Amino acid sequence: MITNNIKSFVLILCASAMCFSACKQAEYAFGDIVAPSNLTLTAVVQGVDANNPNGNGSGNVVISTLADKALTYKVDFGDGTTQMVPSGKITYKYSLPGTKDYTVTVSAVGTGGAASTLSKKVKVFVAFEVPTDILTALTNNASKVWVNDKDAAGHVGVGPVDAFSPIWYAADPNSRPACLYDDEITFTKDANNNVAMTVDNKGQSSLIGAATSYYGLAGGDGCYDISTTGAKNLIFSGATSASTAANSTRVQFTVPGNGIVNFATGSNTYEILALSANSMTLRTIGADGNAWFTKLKVKQAEEPVTEKKLFWSEEFDKDGAPNPAVWGYDLGNGDNGWGNAEKQFYTNRTENIQVKDGILKITAQKENYSGFAYTSSRIQTMNKFSFTYGRVDIRAKLPTGGGTWPALWMLGSNIQTVGWPACGEIDIMEYKGNEPNKIYGTMHHPNHSGGNGDSGNTTITNASTEFHIYSVDWSASTIKMYVDNKLYYTFTNTNSLPFNKDFFFIINFAMGGTFGGAIDPNFVSSTFEVDYIRVFK
Repeated sequence: MITNNIKSFVLILCASAMCFSACKQAEYAFGDIVAPSNLTLTAVVQGVDANNPNGNGSGNVVISTLADKALTYKVDFGDGTTQMVPSGKITYKYSLPGTKDYTVTVSAVGTGGAASTLSKKVKVFVAFEVPTDILTALTNNASKVWVNDKDAAGHVGVGPVDAFSPIWYAADPNSRPACLYDDEITFTKDANNNVAMTVDNKGQSSLIGAATSYYGLAGGDGCYDISTTGAKNLIFSGATSASTAANSTRVQFTVPGNGIVNFATGSNTYEILALSANSMTLRTIGADGNAWFTKLKVKQAEEPVTEKKLFWSEEFDKDGAPNPAVWGYDLGNGDNGWGNAEKQFYTNRTENIQVKDGILKITAQKENYSGFAYTSSRIQTMNKFSFTYGRVDIRAKLPTGGGTWPALWMLGSNIQTVGWPACGEIDIMEYKGNEPNKIYGTMHHPNHSGGNGDSGNTTITNASTEFHIYSVDWSASTIKMYVDNKLYYTFTNTNSLPFNKDFFFIINFAMGGTFGGAIDPNFVSSTFEVDYIRVFK
């Protein structure tokens, strides 16, 4: 028994020794732990020059770092982003719009994880990256011209500072000063997606009274001589208002200089509430502290009147009375002021109508005559000249004064048998001095006559100081109204309407009445001038 125990003990000792010998680990050494030395760091903002001290807006910064015995580099860009950069060179793009300071910190990593650290401050300008859909709609990726959407309700409006719609006031169509409606606003995009804006205000802009002092002027709401020349490089950013994606694009732009886009309120920053390929709504906070709104639309290409051959013309080229072979007179005051409660008495006197120097002149005068307070004239071509379909151009200069009502129009030649409005009426141009520069074109026919006629209107400039061409292009399918070759109203014609047979011309100058309105008590006289009438087929 003793002998066997001794043998067992020896065996155990031998096994333990063998196990110890087999489990012993090899020893390794990292060598010397050395931190990198001679660390350098440069951070160069791209596009820096005299005009762009903080870069060209790309946000790109070229970062270069180098150290002796560095294995890699860890870069903290100062905007919450870090990155391992083994080469020590990287071009990093900052994305937060605006001009901001960043601290770039580089850790050069050596053996054993030892590091050396160096920091550098950099100031970077990052231009706001305008969304692609905004750029496309605004500029058509090249250039696009916008005008005030004068035919829309609320094309100008106002509300409290926290409003995103014109809850206090929304302008009726064509109800603001004429200078608001002739502005042309052009947005142009370059290859780098920068947007420049030019405004052609024809010399005058529409201002609110609260903002006149902002522009160095004085007075109430109205049109003022103000310069908008030169291209303005727009500065885009995210909207700073409390708007949401439900009521805004959340994009705004700032206009350098006087800040005028179309409607001048004493502001230069505009939030784009809505934008499509054809319409845009802008919001700005005016000098009065209120939120102002403007609706714009894309300017339509001028649609030329269809070219046709001259069929008939009246050039008014012989001084004296209008040519009796072409023109007859409507005299007196008609039935109830020619059915419109007009206040004038029509005559054929030289004082009221004559052709002189190639111009037909119809003059309305304030005078007591045959029981009426005003005289004027009305002529027509009934039973002398009539036609069906064609284009009519009439060049005319309109009178001035509250209550004046000149008209260039046509009636169906069958009026004496079927009466009005069954005969049809085409008003090529109607105008009232109480609404300067606003031109009306109207079709009257059964169930659509008088104040219920089918009508369009447009606002021009200098209606009473310059000649303009008033046109109608009349066919079996449409009747189109133009001023100076600019289409402003289209009426759909059908064979069930009375506009498919002969019509004759009427030229008259009324005073007051249902359309002309109140007559200025200071009115003395004014003249309606017609240069020519030309019919083309």
